[in-house]
Amino acid sequence: MRYTFKDLVDMVPPAKRADFTKVYEYIHKMEDADGDELLQKVSKHFIVATSDIKSDKRLADIVLARQVFMTTVKVCTTKTLAEVARLINKDHATVCHAIKTLKRDYEFNAVRRNKIRHFIADLDPAKQELLLDFFNERNPDILTTYAIDVDRVATPPDSEA
Repeated sequence: MRYTFKDLVDMVPPAKRADFTKVYEYIHKMEDADGDELLQKVSKHFIVATSDIKSDKRLADIVLARQVFMTTVKVCTTKTLAEVARLINKDHATVCHAIKTLKRDYEFNAVRRNKIRHFIADLDPAKQELLLDFFNERNPDILTTYAIDVDRVATPPDSEA
């Protein structure tokens, strides 16, 4: 059985949780300083401005990018819901709702599932594993069809003028 970070934290006595978190971050080389790197990746992947992700706009593409960002930060770092919310000027209830909504969409909406898998395939392997575990994806090879194969991408031929 694999344990998530939350499961492990729950096993640690409350007085020792801060020390446990530091050790866990060191072992897993987690970057918990800020979510700017993830914000840039989400922005670039979903072709949405970072300012739009932090805004109150409700366009479908922006909402999906915002939900993916919040979920990725929460799952791949040790930030609390409130800390994630502060990154995008929201409250913790919004983050909680976004995470639940994205997980439900992943299970029941094939179009969104494919978009999320494409995003996960662009991340480093440690974050991929954490997100696949979050979405209860038991087949880690699922991302091979979504990864960009550099050998298959052809450069356009030079046009002769």
